[in-house]
Amino acid sequence: MAASASNKTTAQYPTWMEEDKIYCDEAKLEDHLTQKLNYNENDAARIFQQITGHIKQHNLSDYFWYSAAKTMSTEPIRVLLHSIEHSQLIRLLSYGDVEYGHTALRWCAANRRNEVIKVILASVSEDECYQLLSITDSAGWTPLHFSCLQGDAESVNVMLNHINQVMRFSLLQMTDIEGFTPLHEASQRGHADVMKVIHETVTQTQWINLLHMKDEYEMTALQSAVWYKQSCVKIIRDSVSDEVWLQLVSTPLPENNQLYTYNRYQIIHGSEDFYQRAVRRINELRAAARVKSVLQTERNSGMLFPGGGGGGGPPKKKKKGGK
Repeated sequence: MAASASNKTTAQYPTWMEEDKIYCDEAKLEDHLTQKLNYNENDAARIFQQITGHIKQHNLSDYFWYSAAKTMSTEPIRVLLHSIEHSQLIRLLSYGDVEYGHTALRWCAANRRNEVIKVILASVSEDECYQLLSITDSAGWTPLHFSCLQGDAESVNVMLNHINQVMRFSLLQMTDIEGFTPLHEASQRGHADVMKVIHETVTQTQWINLLHMKDEYEMTALQSAVWYKQSCVKIIRDSVSDEVWLQLVSTPLPENNQLYTYNRYQIIHGSEDFYQRAVRRINELRAAARVKSVLQTERNSGMLFPGGGGGGGPPKKKKKGGK
């Protein structure tokens, strides 16, 4: 991005224009914003309103937005967004950096900037929200993937509630390059609160479909949860019927050799002994579910308590002196 002195136009803030683009010194910009925000937030907003005068006609380059999103509070960012012509705003928010493809929302998700995410999504239409939330980086992650990975239930809730039911389910079905859905990201790290948010924002049929989805290594969200924390297993168990639960626990685990070709599972879950414990835990859940299913079947058919009243319970005792 280097430019000759003759082509560079300096300003009162650490940015410059070169041909049709605006560039900035990331470190200087962050320092500049921090000083301005600590002194007077309105002053920072005014300065960025000046910058947007150039943005209306020119593109914004890589680091400017990411530095601004990290450092600025919501009011200056609201001013920045409202100062840009709408089509240019969508271009700005859709832009991913050259190295990783990180967009503004992806960058905000990484830094838990939930209030900034709200401001961004409130500045665009529902269709545009979905468009921005569906953009993937070089690893195939959406902003929602990253918030689920971090266990940031608040940002997950913000993102899902800015779009309608159909869009929401579509976004939750998106997979990264290893086949992980956002639910996989939450379950394998034990983020029960995130899983609860997802469950509460989709229909029951959609939730069950998400639970049946497998990643590239044939792992469901339940199987990922068993590796890590039982709180996530409980969230799933409490959210489905006995019949669906039996289906979920009866899904075979992948072979150990297949699973251990995947580095992320090795890093997260550790030794082969951990795998064996996970297998035992799944087998325990499966056995308990089958016993419950058999008992329920016998209870419904009247076989559990032969001779009992109505086939549903133990025999009734006769009262003394009664008929």
